[in-house]
Amino acid sequence: MNSKKKLAMLGGDLRQYTAAVMLGKKNWDVKVWGLTTAGEERKGVTFFSSPEEAVAETEGVVLPLPASVDGLLLNCPFDASDSRLRLNDLLSLLPPGQRIVGGKIPESFSANAEAKGLRVFDYFHSEEFQIQNAYTTAEAALSIAMNRLNRTLFGAKIAITGYGRIAKHLARLLQNLGATVTVAARKKSDLAWAESLGCLSLDLSREGAIRQLADGYDVIYNTVPHWLFDREFLERADPRTFLIDLASVPGGVDIGAAKELGSNVLWATSLPGKYAPDSAGELIAHCVDRILREEVETG
Repeated sequence: MNSKKKLAMLGGDLRQYTAAVMLGKKNWDVKVWGLTTAGEERKGVTFFSSPEEAVAETEGVVLPLPASVDGLLLNCPFDASDSRLRLNDLLSLLPPGQRIVGGKIPESFSANAEAKGLRVFDYFHSEEFQIQNAYTTAEAALSIAMNRLNRTLFGAKIAITGYGRIAKHLARLLQNLGATVTVAARKKSDLAWAESLGCLSLDLSREGAIRQLADGYDVIYNTVPHWLFDREFLERADPRTFLIDLASVPGGVDIGAAKELGSNVLWATSLPGKYAPDSAGELIAHCVDRILREEVETG
């Protein structure tokens, strides 16, 4: 792009603000609404008092990550007003052909947008974003343990359930710090990879295998988004074991039982936005810039 193109950024947390600033540096004229208390105006970034003003005459509209918490309202934690923007109300503000970019965009909203002739792009599903966001999550998860344990991670006994992107990054970081890492998973290929990289392994496909994690571990990280740690496990578990649930909804821990038993559990969601908003925002800006540049230049 030789001249500045306008885009609107609506709602979101500190990641969205950082992304706005970064996109302003990438020769975008960024019109922001819903982030007025997140930071000050910067070069290329202008705040607006209404979503109508922000989206007017823009090449694209950028929604936050996640675009919505409840599937209905725009995720807008910095908006102190009583009237929250409904996602579907946004559709009436945009002309056919307008581009909407965001993370974890509800399928129903995407369908409604496309039915009105709008183009929807969800960067959260790109492998590039997933891999880099997983690293940020893993590093944040590491810092949680370092700040909560009364010991170093060198020599600590750590278990990780699941072996997806986050778990792979996390296992490597923990090993680099001298922790003894056990990967607990069901897929034989995951266990083989973990072993080949120096981890111990636990086959969760064997009945009752999860019980082996109930004693002797300093930290258990869960990355599996379905219940592994039920009431029976929590009752058996060493109270000194710190269980950090990194899994997406519904998570891997019986929340009711954990609260009732006073278990040493932390539900650690949206870590990039909480622990590393600048890095997470830079990643969002990179993905948004790539998507919109390709669209604008080819469209």
